[in-house]
Amino acid sequence: MSKIENGLFLCLSLVMAGNISAYAASGLIINQGQAFKIVYPEKALLVEKTSAEELSQYIRQSTGARTEVLSENNLETKDAADAFIGQCSFTKEQGSYVKSFKQEEFMITASEGKLFIYGDDGTGSPFAQNTRTGTLFGVYDFLEKEVGVAWIWPGKSGEDVPNRKTFQVASFSRRDSPRLYYRGFKFSSAYKESKEFNTDLGYWFKRMKLSWIPQAWFGHSWGNYMTKTGMDKKHPEWLALWGGTRKEPQYCTSNKDFRDYIVDQCLHNPINKDKWIVSVSPNDGYGFCECEKCRALDPANTDYTSDIPNLSNRHWDYANYVAQEVKKQRPGLNVGMLSYTAYLSPPTNIATLEDNLIVSLCFSASYCVLPEKKKRFYEDISIWKSKGAKFVMYEYWGMHYWLDLPFIFTKQISEFMPFIYKNGLIGMSGEAQKNFSTQGPNYYLASHLMWNPEDNSEQILHRYYDAFGPAAKYIKDYYDTFESSILENQKCDFAYLQLINSWPEIFPPKTITKAEDCLKKAQDAVQGSPIHAERVELVAIGFEYTKDMVELLRIYRTLGRAGVPLWCFGCQGALAEMSYWKTLPEMPASWTQYWKQHPDEPISHVEKLKLLRRAYDLGNARERIVNEYADRPIVSLGMFNHFKTKGLYPWQQTIKQELEKEGITVEADPRQK
Repeated sequence: MSKIENGLFLCLSLVMAGNISAYAASGLIINQGQAFKIVYPEKALLVEKTSAEELSQYIRQSTGARTEVLSENNLETKDAADAFIGQCSFTKEQGSYVKSFKQEEFMITASEGKLFIYGDDGTGSPFAQNTRTGTLFGVYDFLEKEVGVAWIWPGKSGEDVPNRKTFQVASFSRRDSPRLYYRGFKFSSAYKESKEFNTDLGYWFKRMKLSWIPQAWFGHSWGNYMTKTGMDKKHPEWLALWGGTRKEPQYCTSNKDFRDYIVDQCLHNPINKDKWIVSVSPNDGYGFCECEKCRALDPANTDYTSDIPNLSNRHWDYANYVAQEVKKQRPGLNVGMLSYTAYLSPPTNIATLEDNLIVSLCFSASYCVLPEKKKRFYEDISIWKSKGAKFVMYEYWGMHYWLDLPFIFTKQISEFMPFIYKNGLIGMSGEAQKNFSTQGPNYYLASHLMWNPEDNSEQILHRYYDAFGPAAKYIKDYYDTFESSILENQKCDFAYLQLINSWPEIFPPKTITKAEDCLKKAQDAVQGSPIHAERVELVAIGFEYTKDMVELLRIYRTLGRAGVPLWCFGCQGALAEMSYWKTLPEMPASWTQYWKQHPDEPISHVEKLKLLRRAYDLGNARERIVNEYADRPIVSLGMFNHFKTKGLYPWQQTIKQELEKEGITVEADPRQK
């Protein structure tokens, strides 16, 4: 049996007994150099033709077979092919033929020396996220489970294709479909990444069987419904009463005219055309309404002085009303709202939610590394379920809070995904960045569990690490080192201010040293194996970035608490950030409280200059890595440039300014020019 155990049978006993021809007759055999003919329907969809070409590419690459792809009408006889991909005429004559499929479902059959793969397909580009590609998913499923191919990250270096002179598989049939209606990653900064990476990413999405077929959105909606339509100016009375005046970004959700207008937007705004689920989510940020009618809906004893008071009752009352009215006018149209910030918790004033109201949970399995946070979330899910809630999930697998550091939480993903699926999950997407060198195991595992949340996580991760060949054990140990360090050392919550000041404790020097040792063993193990060495190198570059970044964050914290105005790292930094966010009427209470608990700590002038110089060098090193490997899935150039363009977190600029105040002239690293 090969290293890929799921469905790949070599049947060595049959070969040794001389029964290879009988075996081939009952299943499928492909030998090196053998002609292997693959056909698609005469009037094929582009999906079907592409599926045949993809099968040909990887069969040829794995076995060395002489594959040929052609239309079925070019066959001498209707059965004169080895593989029939899509709705071929000969496929339809088989006794096992399936006439109808669920969304993206596929059927694979290997029998009597023939291979049949077909499924639920639609028109459009095969690699578009909104094209139904059941046949293509079937091909990738066969390649992954039977042939043993894996795509651990986008691009050629992420393709792990086993090399075998003979491929044999016993007779079998498998019919499968996604458990979730939509499955995907949101690479929010992809538009700032390289063209090459974005092309590779599109292929990788499909090979991971990710798609977004039923059109749905849950994002912050009021900007589309109010600001873009000019209704914020026409109806200022709908704006939230905040600080004594009515102003954006939020609105008065108790206002019936506003509610009815949102109903109309759900039905008629062009953004909602052909949508399965339409969003009614509030805008991002804070500034929620303080009027009497809104507050009358809030739970008794609500603490309005809290940074995030519990305003779930008012917001879910608004969403339930809109869903009810939408259903009256257009049955079948669903309404979705984020469970987020001040409206994260289940409402206490609604016994049963409308059956067309979909709750979009904004939560991450990573949060479950904190036992109390996990306990509360699981309790909330139970309450939501008692109210008849159906869920979609917005995850934060690779959000910018991680700063491209290896925040590995595969144990939480493995436990969380089947739990939320059993409790009503129907769709899932989440944030990610181009940081496969540091987040790869998270992304690979989450991709597979979005297809089937109850799949075997241990086997999925085993296949990921197996792609590193003789370094598999050491690369697993490397990522496990960071995951264990998080579980052992993270004590802070996931608020940005707390988290960014805690990285030196989450990844202390002993963790960095242990990870470096694992990596060195991995590098030694792959000498003489170019493809495995290339993959280990990608991880090693991610480690170089991690090592530098953790040291840099430690220095920022020391300098910030010594009075250098670095955002997030001290009182002066908080004031600098306040001057940027001109909409904040006063410093958030959480900031004030945090800096009371973490007061300034002066350092000597000599120490300050030493740390400023070191911070500047490390900042240049960080930027060099980000830019030098722009085309490779290592760390995110897009997110880095997004923040730089917007003037957010201007740490390197602040360090440079402080050095210049000291009369020290600095120049940019020439390697970045």
